[in-house]
Amino acid sequence: MDLKHFFRSSEEDPDPIVTTVKGQIPDWLKGVLVRIGPGKFDLDDFTVNHWFDGYALLYNFVIADGKVTYRSKFLRSDAYEKAMQVGRPVFTEFGTKAYPDPSKNIFSRLFSKLVPTDLTDNDVINVYQMCNELYCSTESCHVRRVDPITLETLEKVDMNKTAGINMASAHPHLTPDGTTYNIGSSFMTGLKYHVIKMPPPQEYLEGRNPEEGPFGYRDASILANLSCRWTTTFSYYHSFGLSQNYIVFIEQPLLINSLKLATIKLKGRSYRDCLEWRPEEKCKFVVINKMTGAVSKVAYVSDAFFIFHHINTYEEDGYLVSDVITYRNIEVIDMYFLSNLRDRPYVGAEPPRAQRFVLPLGNKLVRFPMPHAHCN
Repeated sequence: MDLKHFFRSSEEDPDPIVTTVKGQIPDWLKGVLVRIGPGKFDLDDFTVNHWFDGYALLYNFVIADGKVTYRSKFLRSDAYEKAMQVGRPVFTEFGTKAYPDPSKNIFSRLFSKLVPTDLTDNDVINVYQMCNELYCSTESCHVRRVDPITLETLEKVDMNKTAGINMASAHPHLTPDGTTYNIGSSFMTGLKYHVIKMPPPQEYLEGRNPEEGPFGYRDASILANLSCRWTTTFSYYHSFGLSQNYIVFIEQPLLINSLKLATIKLKGRSYRDCLEWRPEEKCKFVVINKMTGAVSKVAYVSDAFFIFHHINTYEEDGYLVSDVITYRNIEVIDMYFLSNLRDRPYVGAEPPRAQRFVLPLGNKLVRFPMPHAHCN
């Protein structure tokens, strides 16, 4: 299957375009659908290596009065702006190394290579709402607030400053009371995972506008600190599970080598170069009480698998049920190098599996009814 046309660079449409509607949109249907994804891979004579490296393109559909308008804009991240100036990525991306920034003198370049704090803000993975504010995220500590109507890029939030973390899941969870949770990690002063809790500010709860924005991350704090099983590596994570009372973090054996990460610019590495797959290790399910931050002392382990996304997490009859999409190996990551997507017919990696893990919350084990399903 030839998919190369699906992975070409796009252009933005910054002005709203009135679309053609087939059928009739109900008068009561009003709102804005915002999505994001990689949209620019080619920089003059240079092409990034991986699909995850493409610069973020926002697009929205505004629905009102039976009509729909469409527009798209590139996220004006620091990573995007520098790449447009230099013609090369200046920030390290998932599959592409960082190139020197000619605007810095030789001493600044050397310092930036020795102190790897310039993590990318190419927030290409997710868009989500917090306190009526819209944010874009990737897996670094940087998120961007954007205007959902105009798609204008607004403030950058550094979670290293608000919560002391260096990396974070791209998929935070919003709860009915307005509190947002996320999983992060820190590696500058030892390897740790963290559960971040972000309650809505009092002004938001009282219906008042805050004096200063953005305020979705203003009251962020660490709910729980989680130890790492390894001394020089820590688990890669993309998402986590959340039920009514618990958080589920899967410490999987796709590991980030902290020593390689520390010299990522000095050695000219990408983030992919820092990943190590250890299938002989186990997956560990870490269960955290959402209200207290208490970490369960029960060791839940399984054979190794790789995971990007959780499907669902819920509690039933004294059990915590975790449904996830798993892979037997990490072929899927390398399948998305553009050399595999553009230059040859598409050959899929081993297909993912939907798996259910049932974690007993008490000391008693009983049989849990499993569903039966099939598809053609």
